[in-house]
Amino acid sequence: MAHDSDDESSWAEDRQETSRRTFVVYLLILLNFFSCQFGHGSNIGVAVSLPGNSKAMNLALGSWVMVGVCLGLPLTPCAFRAFGEFRVCAFCLVMDVIAMLLMTIPGITLHQIYAVRFLVGFFEAPFLPYLQEWLAQFGKHNWNVWNAILHAMVPLGENVGFILAQELVSSGVSWRWAFIGQAAVFGGSALLLWALGGRRYLDFSDRRSSENRLVCDDEVAVESEVEYPAREKWCVYWATNVSLAAQLGFLGGCKYVIRDYATSRGFGLHQVLCTFSAIALIGPALGGSIAMSGSVVQPDKWSQHKRTLIFLACISAAAAVIAAFLPYVPSSMFWPALFLTFTIAGGVYPAAQGVINIALTASRVTEASVYQVQCNNILFAMPMPYAIGKAMDNWSIGASFRLVALFQVLAAAGFAFGLLAADCTEERSTWNRLSAPRERDDSTDGLSKSPSDEHLELRDFVE
Repeated sequence: MAHDSDDESSWAEDRQETSRRTFVVYLLILLNFFSCQFGHGSNIGVAVSLPGNSKAMNLALGSWVMVGVCLGLPLTPCAFRAFGEFRVCAFCLVMDVIAMLLMTIPGITLHQIYAVRFLVGFFEAPFLPYLQEWLAQFGKHNWNVWNAILHAMVPLGENVGFILAQELVSSGVSWRWAFIGQAAVFGGSALLLWALGGRRYLDFSDRRSSENRLVCDDEVAVESEVEYPAREKWCVYWATNVSLAAQLGFLGGCKYVIRDYATSRGFGLHQVLCTFSAIALIGPALGGSIAMSGSVVQPDKWSQHKRTLIFLACISAAAAVIAAFLPYVPSSMFWPALFLTFTIAGGVYPAAQGVINIALTASRVTEASVYQVQCNNILFAMPMPYAIGKAMDNWSIGASFRLVALFQVLAAAGFAFGLLAADCTEERSTWNRLSAPRERDDSTDGLSKSPSDEHLELRDFVE
């Protein structure tokens, strides 16, 4: 008995140490992912601050990053299967640090920056699929919160980099310091991850085997918090995926036009930078906290997916109505209205992300993440910077801002279609209930039904 008690005490201590070390590794992953998004925001800040007559050529800096991601993502699943997730990401991380440092070369030209940003996007392509799989393996019991916080690093990092790069330019300091700081934080956090986590907490390929499931803590033995469907739900997946891409197109597109649009309405440059950055940080955080709290929706549970889609359709429609009226509100109400739009739209990201991650079942988490990023990049993130720049060159700044607001309207329409698709493809949907009696009539060739059959059919119809 004493021996069993000692074993249980040792097992409990190992479990506590494993949980603590996993949480520390997760925090370092957040810091690393934040620095990655910081570079994207700095890139946008540099693009809108560069001198020149062509906005399209300057804003194309944002497009070349996504071109690299689009070319790298199709290779990611094959590379993961051939070399393993850990080895691929470790190699890409080293190459990404080198590419970041290339931005600091004195006298670098615009076209050379295009090439460097392409390399950055190409080597960062495997990161998000790896992180989604890492969360599925190590963050089972806290997946909803951990996943929402991880994706919150995207607007947080981008907005910090966005404002810092422009402040450096406006103060006469070289914007290269932003990328020097990014490389230092990105590389430093990666070294800390290796020192504190090692292969046990970073290489989850072995964790899938039964041997390591016994060696590791009881996370694997306990039922996961995430709930997947029995089979792939492609229609719901793609409807939600495209709609989320349009939603991100609105939130991200505002960064490209807000500087010129707000100054055209009489606001000062520093007021625009500070106010918009605060709105882009605080608004989505408030809206996202509602979605990730679990009190309204549970996006990590497939049994609640229709409720999640109703939530997405309602809040995106509300944000679309406000966004459509933004160009026409008085200047005194512009920033409060924009803040309200970003707050409402902020609830979309974590809720839609949950549906996307689980819609293709547990065996296709990596593929779901790859398809999601690729869809967002091809439809919006890659062409949008250059297209908005072209619109600003050829149209008025007001028309360009209305074009960005249109993305929010498209997102609302897409989520409404996703809800309709979820209802039509469900076995017990209204459509199938209405069509089921007709199918039984045809199959029985006019045979009479028993009273019990009629009672059951009437009950199903009423439900």
